[in-house]
Amino acid sequence: MKKFTFFLITLCGIQIFPQITITKDSSFGNNGVFTANFHSNQNVLNSNVLVLPNNAMLYIINTANRNYILKLHPNGTLDSDFADNGRLEFGENNFLNAVLQGNKIIVYLGPKPLDYNTYGDSKILRYHLNGTLDSTFGNSGVINEVTESTNPQSLSVLVLEDQSLVVTNSNSIYPKKFTVDGRLDTGFGSNGEIIYNYYFPLGQSSTGKIATCDVSSLSSSVYSFYNLNALTANTVLNLNEKECHQYNGFPLQNKTNTSTRMTSSGMVYSVFQYQNYPLPDFSRLVVIRNEQLDPDFNGKGFVTSENYEQFLDSGFADNVFFILNQKGNEKALKAYSQSGTSLKINSQRDFNLLSGHEIEIKDNYILVNSILPDDHQNLVRVKIEKFLISKEQLSTSNNTLKKIEVENPIKDFLNITYAENAESFEIYNVEGRKILASRNFKNINTANLPKGNYILKMSMKNGEIFSKKLIKN
Repeated sequence: MKKFTFFLITLCGIQIFPQITITKDSSFGNNGVFTANFHSNQNVLNSNVLVLPNNAMLYIINTANRNYILKLHPNGTLDSDFADNGRLEFGENNFLNAVLQGNKIIVYLGPKPLDYNTYGDSKILRYHLNGTLDSTFGNSGVINEVTESTNPQSLSVLVLEDQSLVVTNSNSIYPKKFTVDGRLDTGFGSNGEIIYNYYFPLGQSSTGKIATCDVSSLSSSVYSFYNLNALTANTVLNLNEKECHQYNGFPLQNKTNTSTRMTSSGMVYSVFQYQNYPLPDFSRLVVIRNEQLDPDFNGKGFVTSENYEQFLDSGFADNVFFILNQKGNEKALKAYSQSGTSLKINSQRDFNLLSGHEIEIKDNYILVNSILPDDHQNLVRVKIEKFLISKEQLSTSNNTLKKIEVENPIKDFLNITYAENAESFEIYNVEGRKILASRNFKNINTANLPKGNYILKMSMKNGEIFSKKLIKN
């Protein structure tokens, strides 16, 4: 069998940087836009989008006197089979959020946003995908969890890999574990309590580890990583002690964590805004990988905005970070590679937007979520815009990684060696369609591939991307 060895510092190994193209998806909603209007006394306080596995969407909207969840088809039209003609209404105006639990929707209502003396009506509910209450959950569909804080995150729910729940409530000393059907799991921990000092979970990685971020203050700069079955073998990362919260070596006191997300691989990324007069206001995107600041992201784990530029939100997909930013009254999207390299969008530094406060990123599209005023400046309208993403690959060969060997032609398994620094592997046909994906270079089964030519794409842990032509005889 012939074996080709390609060196990533020679012509056979090509480093690839994407040129990103963004276009509005005119097939979505009304020419790429979905909008909803509310009564003039229902100012919208917050809204966010939860994308379902089939690309349908739950639009979660918190107004001044009640809450709503709208369900949209993937094409941006209301799903009339959901609740009341596509709209699920709640009498409470508590902070509202939702997560998926298999084919069910977990809805949790936190504290009231406008009454700083009332924490009532906080609860967790479960709904079927058609918008009807699932009475088999908790007590007739409800778990009552009354908070003692007005922080929007003071009640949070994490769905674990086995579909059981971790519930964090600021009114409790420790988080609690519930069964799939909303019963306190008294056989776990201390009568259902998880005796662990760091909570408010971000998510659970594919390795089983849970990441948390404190909400004790706006800075939200203390992260932890732990396994439910080995609580003492945890890692705590305090960004207040790191360079990302410094300016020329001096600590920055006033900072706000405006957005924190986690990927299935365990990578955590946060957007911070800094206001420390007489310094100019600015923002940073901070990337945490392997439970530490990622040294391969811009060489230090973060990138910094221009002066007086705000990063509002961020998302990550297909090895690219997208940031929603604002400077003055202008909003735009910008992009960075996994290594922190600034990428152009439509041959420009930024992709300008008319509005936006939140983004959701999937492999080939971006949803931009906005709250808009009416003619009287009342914030009573919400909007989702959908943009399609495509990438052309721009190549260079300036690289110093060690050699990677690929056995070629391939047989029933793709044999790769010296690829420990790779994050993922994807195989495409010559038409550009992805047909295989793996994170384990030692176990890529190609037995079902027909004979022909293919492209192997390797994404490295430092954000660089490489390709190699393959042949199957």
